[in-house]
Amino acid sequence: MKRWYWTVLFSVIFVLGILSSYLGMLPVTAVLVCGTAAIMFFADYEKATIIVALFTVFEFVLRTLIGHPLISSIWDEVALLLCFGIWFYKWFAFRGQTPYRSTPLDLSIVLFMLVSVALLFIAAPDFAIGVEGLRVVIQYMFWFFVVTQLLKTPKGAKRIINIVLLTALFVALYGIYQFIVGVEIPSSWVDQAEGKVRTRAFSIFTSPNMLAGYLSLLIPVSVGMLFAERNRTRKIYYGIVTACMGFALLFTLSRSGWIFCFCAMLFYVWMKNRKFIVPMLLCMLALFILSVIFMPSVANRILYLFSPAYYASSSSGGRIYRAIKGFELWKQYPLFGMGLGQFGGSVALSHKLNNTFSMDNYYIKTAVEMGLVGLIALIVLLYNTFIHCYRALSKIADQEQKDWAMGILAGLVCVILYNLTENMLEIPLLSSYFWMFAGIIMFLAYGQNNVTRKEDLAISDRQAGRKG
Repeated sequence: MKRWYWTVLFSVIFVLGILSSYLGMLPVTAVLVCGTAAIMFFADYEKATIIVALFTVFEFVLRTLIGHPLISSIWDEVALLLCFGIWFYKWFAFRGQTPYRSTPLDLSIVLFMLVSVALLFIAAPDFAIGVEGLRVVIQYMFWFFVVTQLLKTPKGAKRIINIVLLTALFVALYGIYQFIVGVEIPSSWVDQAEGKVRTRAFSIFTSPNMLAGYLSLLIPVSVGMLFAERNRTRKIYYGIVTACMGFALLFTLSRSGWIFCFCAMLFYVWMKNRKFIVPMLLCMLALFILSVIFMPSVANRILYLFSPAYYASSSSGGRIYRAIKGFELWKQYPLFGMGLGQFGGSVALSHKLNNTFSMDNYYIKTAVEMGLVGLIALIVLLYNTFIHCYRALSKIADQEQKDWAMGILAGLVCVILYNLTENMLEIPLLSSYFWMFAGIIMFLAYGQNNVTRKEDLAISDRQAGRKG
């Protein structure tokens, strides 16, 4: 045993020496980190779910700070493949556990993927671009299966949520800092007709609306954790996280973010205790009045919505114009669409196809690219996601876990609504978190009882044999 230990140690040092000579210290460090992470994940496969929880960190570090084209473009695919590799490893290494944990939502996701693949072959004028468009549509749904298959305990689910909220705290604080110092923003982020706007928070994202979508998803999750927590210190922490995200959302000056986050919180209160709906409405009204008084830019953004100038501006190049343009394109290809990746999304923008622009409505963008067939498939999928997650609440016996799930479901509802004004499910980070959170609810409701089902059955059979 000792000889084996020294042989392995010498081999590792030898390999690292070669890598240091030919590659430099940064790749060596990367190899060490990846190797350590792989050992940790394979030793406890549940920890692989941390990868999707740290999606914000990976996106910021690999895409923004390092910005290497190859790393930026493939890291999320590599991470996803690693997690599926760990899932297959679990099948062989832990034979006593259920190989596949089914949930009511699995079939809906798979059927949507199959419809998307079929439309790729039916409608895509350029197959390579179509594959790229297909990847954007379905790739991040696979995180749902990673979470439902690799989570083992509610503690693991809570760890994911806490990691996401901790990173969100730093994202929110940076956004608040930007607003305080008055960071310079592009003129295109503000319509000049609505009056002077000093700045808008966008944090690590490329636009305030992306930050608003991110915060709108996570604020209800944080509120759910706040009400679930019994420890006073941790409850204060969740309160601080919620407040910071709330201020950051306010400072984005994103009207859609305000509206849809409010709707999500109203839905959360309706699930939690309907008697508090009226008090919540009064509190939100008071908060709105204070914001208008102390932040004139908030009043300008809201009042501008009801002005003729907004309608004129939106009709000439804004959301109204884009919606009309999208509807006209859909009428040309009503059944199967003009092809994945052809219009209204990131793929079409990157390839400069069809004089495209960001559609600002994920449902219209889907209708243009995938036709009525794809739009119906998407609506059915999102409806089933909502309804199965809502029904799952009654399956969760533990009240603390149910509070987590209610906050998560409210966040999912926010994203579903937000797709009316932004392509939220096309943003890798938000799409990954959306399906990750759906997976957490499904695990809490259906996954805990069959983690070690085969082992439990074997024990029961042995006990029955002894009694016989």
